[in-house]
Amino acid sequence: MSLIDKADLFFHDYSLGPLFVQENYVHVRPAAAGNNLAKELILLSKTADSICDGDLVDRQIRARQNWSLLPTQAIYSSVLPGELMRGYMQEFPSFPSWLGKFSSTGKHDRIVQELSRHMSLRTHASKRAVNLDYLSYLRDAVVRPLTCQGSEGVRDAVAFMDSYCLLREDVENLMEVTSWAGKPSPFSNLDPKVKSAFTRAYNKVTHLTPYSLQMAPKTRRVGSVDADLNEELESNEAEAETEQGSLESDAMIKKKTKTAKPPKTERKEEKKKGKSKKKS
Repeated sequence: MSLIDKADLFFHDYSLGPLFVQENYVHVRPAAAGNNLAKELILLSKTADSICDGDLVDRQIRARQNWSLLPTQAIYSSVLPGELMRGYMQEFPSFPSWLGKFSSTGKHDRIVQELSRHMSLRTHASKRAVNLDYLSYLRDAVVRPLTCQGSEGVRDAVAFMDSYCLLREDVENLMEVTSWAGKPSPFSNLDPKVKSAFTRAYNKVTHLTPYSLQMAPKTRRVGSVDADLNEELESNEAEAETEQGSLESDAMIKKKTKTAKPPKTERKEEKKKGKSKKKS
């Protein structure tokens, strides 16, 4: 294949293709290295540098919307790594793990942002400072009394949480952020009885927080307000019509009851009285 043909393969999916290259280039035995491990390491280093340059170009493309740099990214992210590591795949190509890591990174970023807001009255630190300097110490301050003292350390753990305005959900988020991949959090290693005692002790008392626990209501647009007013007016008119109809029906019922004919026995008696008057 020519250089242009190799670059055209990049444009089949220029967002996902470089991720496949970055994920699987280490599993290739380059033919240019032969059986020399030093040459293979040099080729791996040059390939990694080329992928890094392609990532820098991709950042410029996304940040400044400079899409004319896509052919340059194709050379750095796809063509050069393919030329350097051309050889034999030692295993089946794997799907890019960057996508899952990017999703978990966004989730952890939101958790750290929420923790920094909850502790803002005590720490006065940025989100980055909370992530680097506070989280591990907060985790140890909550878990250590429960680990060392058991159920007797529940009161100290809850008091520490109240001092930093932390919620019960914040403890779980704290353990998730501070635990390494593949290793259980220290809170999960506690005795289930201690966990239940900790939860009961926290739920037993009302905890005052300087922030609202309820979501703010969404602001409605002017059009939606007008629509609500129209709906209220239509409902009021419908209720008035139903009330007027019920009144009219009641009046008709009363008229019918007044003009109703008397029963047959009363009519016979009236006829007899009329005949007796004529005779007299």
